[in-house]
Amino acid sequence: MRQAIGPSTLQLGSMLDETVVSDLDLPYVLKVQMGPLPSAHSIAEANLAADPAFLPFVPSSFSTVLLPHVLEAHSLPHQVLREVHRVLQAEGYVVITGFNPSSLLGLQRWLRPKSASAGRYYTPGRVIDWLHVLGFDVVASSNFQYAPLTSRPKVRKLVSFFESVGDRWLPMFGGGYMITAKKKESAGTMIGKVRFRKPRPKLVAPATAKSTNQRNSEK
Repeated sequence: MRQAIGPSTLQLGSMLDETVVSDLDLPYVLKVQMGPLPSAHSIAEANLAADPAFLPFVPSSFSTVLLPHVLEAHSLPHQVLREVHRVLQAEGYVVITGFNPSSLLGLQRWLRPKSASAGRYYTPGRVIDWLHVLGFDVVASSNFQYAPLTSRPKVRKLVSFFESVGDRWLPMFGGGYMITAKKKESAGTMIGKVRFRKPRPKLVAPATAKSTNQRNSEK
């Protein structure tokens, strides 16, 4: 098991623009590739190869975890999020990107599978539910890419209308989404054994019955 040193960021997967990561100016980024490294040239792009569902790191190793399109490419998305929760420090952040099936891009995937990214798409609401169950607080969620993907300039010009009106008219139907969640700080644990004692029943002295002569004398 590996131990990260200092505030560090873990990036799982490679479907992320490297300029975005470099612009963030993070102190240290450890890149993990899903599957084996194909050659020595890939070492510059990824530091190691590992399964995101079974990460080789001790708990609370990273301050930030980046998940660019990892959930839809993995057969165990719930286990991936559990591992992210395990390796994250308290108050650490996870940033998730993915494709939304309830969008034009999701429709394009069914009509023309070769033109879209492979994998199983999950709605942002479903991913947010998973995060809440694991103990995350969702701090930000946004959608983008309202038009279908295409490499043809003429088609791209025709569908550019959806990009211009997507944020106003189709805020929940963006083809891509980004979710930022924060790991809740765990409550303090009690040290030592806790003993619960059952309350003992209190003994009540029985009331003595007064004789007839005593009641008459009191009168």
